[in-house]
Amino acid sequence: MSTKEYTLEVKNDGGAIFLVDDCAVGNDKECTHQEGDVDETTAADAPPVTIEAETLVPDGGYGWMIVLGSFLIHVLMGGFERSNGVLYLEFLDRFGRSATETAWVLSIFSTLRLALGPLASTLCNKYSCRFVVMLGSIICSIGILLSAFMRDLRPLYITYGILGGVGRSFTYTPSLIIVGYYFNKRRGLAVGLATAGVGVGNFVFPPVIEQMFEYYSFQGTFLILAAITCNFFVCGAMFRSLELHRQIMKNDRIAKERQEFQQNGEVVSSVLLKKKTSISSSENKLSSNIKPENRTSSFIQRKFSQVKLALKGNQTQTGAKKPLLELSLFRNFGFTALCLQLFLYTLAFNLTFVFLPALAREKGISKIDGALLLSILGIFDAIARVVMSTVLDLRHVKPYRLIIYNAVMFLNAIIAILLPSMTKFWHFAITCSLFGILSGTYISQKSVVVLDILGVDSLASSVGLLLLFQGLSALIGPTVGGMLKDLLGSYDMAFYFGSIGIILGGFMMMMGNIWIYRQKRHARKGKKVAKNSKNGHA
Repeated sequence: MSTKEYTLEVKNDGGAIFLVDDCAVGNDKECTHQEGDVDETTAADAPPVTIEAETLVPDGGYGWMIVLGSFLIHVLMGGFERSNGVLYLEFLDRFGRSATETAWVLSIFSTLRLALGPLASTLCNKYSCRFVVMLGSIICSIGILLSAFMRDLRPLYITYGILGGVGRSFTYTPSLIIVGYYFNKRRGLAVGLATAGVGVGNFVFPPVIEQMFEYYSFQGTFLILAAITCNFFVCGAMFRSLELHRQIMKNDRIAKERQEFQQNGEVVSSVLLKKKTSISSSENKLSSNIKPENRTSSFIQRKFSQVKLALKGNQTQTGAKKPLLELSLFRNFGFTALCLQLFLYTLAFNLTFVFLPALAREKGISKIDGALLLSILGIFDAIARVVMSTVLDLRHVKPYRLIIYNAVMFLNAIIAILLPSMTKFWHFAITCSLFGILSGTYISQKSVVVLDILGVDSLASSVGLLLLFQGLSALIGPTVGGMLKDLLGSYDMAFYFGSIGIILGGFMMMMGNIWIYRQKRHARKGKKVAKNSKNGHA
């Protein structure tokens, strides 16, 4: 009896596994089978089975749901953060404290949101991004809810500053980390789309919050903001860990294989059946943590195991246990320079959003127009994040991303220096639009640039350490700006102080880029020498 030969072919369209008739696909084999013949291949004659590794990143698919969740978090986060100028004026008018004391509330909030990045990334490594975001949503909502009932400025240091800062750190940091896990080739675009939410929030929130203070008073506004913050919980639910996603995809493929085998009615060799059975052993992980469900297991135990798996953190591909926080990253001078320049850049960045409405009011512009300036800045920020992320991901542009990133800093410094010289609304509008384009380009590429320097294996720790430096700067910037206002009676020097920080950061980044390119050149030389040596021995 003639036999019909099959090979087990793995295709990369969704990872499905197919039995392929060698003759049907035109393989160079002699085809002698006839219709109705059945494969009776023995285990010894069975073809080798190659299963594609389950460790490839999706680079799409459910990854776009991750981008959506991160985008929504950035909308809420950017809305609150970029409304600091509106909140600053409200706190100043309501409590009558000095500029320095008032700025402290917003400085504590911004500092903890960023400086606790290492703690948040550590929790992401230990548990999962989903768990950390949900925890942060609870803490943040409670902090803002309590702030509604405060009658003095100082309790806001705890409720809005500490609780709000901790909660938003636990929501913001995972939203940056998890996008990097799900994307590789289109990582720049994915990060750009996710972080574009900051610009959208910046466009919507400041004028809306200003109007809410007019119509609902201080207490009513903060009650509404506490309710809005609860949406972080929904966004966190979308952050399926990559390990869980791979298990779900594997189970879907297994179910599809079973259906195809049943429909085709083909008899597969015992080796293939045995291989398929071994793959199927992981199917019960989602419901019973690899143990088969039995009559004695209770409903609560089954649900607990499902929740435990859903909140489980990502593991390394090799299964090796990584340190929760990799301080050894500072041995890379390129990464150290990136941290220091981000620290210096944030001095001006946070100053702008805290004091821009106050600077505009000092120049004779109304409060609502001052809030509108933040919206103008925000919409150009959002556009720049998407457009520039796409441009910087192009094949011919990507090698020069670090240089472009450096140039953006110097251009941003020029715009920051010009801001105090503006006297009319349309002057401010044009300057703010340019500032938004440059700052959107800079911030959106932060996590992409660190991947260019270190790679994806240290993503969580590197992002956490970057946010630590950014958070420390967020504490210094508005505080020093408030002190300069109290001493000199004007906000102009605060903006000049921040501009100096951006310029120094640009030079620091330049030093880091020089070091990185020298390292790459030495690596290429070493590779070339090794290749020539190998050819000589041959």
